[in-house]
Amino acid sequence: MRVVIIGSGIAGLSAAIALRKVGIDATVYERAPELREVGAGISLWANALRALDTIGVGESVRAAALKMTRSEMRARNGHKVQMGLDAAALEKRFGLPELVRMIHRADLVAALAAHLPPGTARYGHECVAVENFDTRPHVRFANGHTDEPDAVIGADGIHSVVRTAILGPEEPRYSGYTCWRGICPRPAGVEPGYIGEWWGRGKRLGITTIPGDRVYWFATENAPPNGRAADERAHLRAAFAGWADPAATIFATTPDDRIFRNDIIDRPPVRVWSKGRVGVIGDAAHPTTPNLGQGGCTAIEDSVVLARHLATNADVARALVAFTADRVPRTSAINRESWKFGRLGQKQGRVTCWLRDAAIGLATKVIGPAGFLKHARFDVGALPVVRK
Repeated sequence: MRVVIIGSGIAGLSAAIALRKVGIDATVYERAPELREVGAGISLWANALRALDTIGVGESVRAAALKMTRSEMRARNGHKVQMGLDAAALEKRFGLPELVRMIHRADLVAALAAHLPPGTARYGHECVAVENFDTRPHVRFANGHTDEPDAVIGADGIHSVVRTAILGPEEPRYSGYTCWRGICPRPAGVEPGYIGEWWGRGKRLGITTIPGDRVYWFATENAPPNGRAADERAHLRAAFAGWADPAATIFATTPDDRIFRNDIIDRPPVRVWSKGRVGVIGDAAHPTTPNLGQGGCTAIEDSVVLARHLATNADVARALVAFTADRVPRTSAINRESWKFGRLGQKQGRVTCWLRDAAIGLATKVIGPAGFLKHARFDVGALPVVRK
């Protein structure tokens, strides 16, 4: 069997590795002219690390990542600690080798790509159409190239061309808040291994340490869609004035051209991810807001489940339907929870935020850490053994 994957991001490269591990030939097409990943950092929770181990790339990724040692959630513009988590204690309590690794997205993509033979990924190929779903899919590219594999898998993100071919055009759902991201030198007082999320009124700030003595940060603010400031750094300084240190330092030490702004969008869950021999994975299938840190993690899980079904079912169309049935309950739950969590974090009324922050402190004592780690404790399972 030969499978074409559209997109060389986290989902696409993971899928190619997993498929090749079970004896399926995989070719990746990417519209960018070379291997690259824009954006900033990503947290790989225990569920993703297990899946990476399953496809044989876990150690390579860990070598480029930083282990989390401590995490906390703060309220009142970062001035009040509402919840603190010690990674070593949680790992021991729940039997986890490790809870979270933090990594730059570019380093993750590079680590994944290094596990594929040269020529597996073909760059400068922008997919413009997928046709003939039921027999031998026909893929057309902007440069005139075509391909007719046994199956096509769209791993081409939230604006997926492959998803549109399956489901028709759809508009993403805007969350009501925009997000700035960047990477800067690790400020004094922020130790390596730290992850923190700070909540204010209609705003949040996230701080994640990554290798190279750096910090990946994000900042959110309630805003109309498609907004832009003449000076994004100046806007951030004003919007987050009075927040706890090192908020001001983070904004000041990030180069102007390294501050990225994107509206936070997703799509409501759907139950159809395939049509005949054409399917989607990752953000093309189940795009979610980033509030639970599980978007990239579930994309890596997808690669294991997809390879499992394609390796054990000779009927490609049925294998893709079974893959969807396996994944929809988990990814839909994460989508809904992440949406609600984001809405909670972006509350801006004074009284509402006071009640919210008090409830979080109470929930921490009543529920304990287990409730916050339920998605990280998930095990996607093994790949089938291929007899040669």
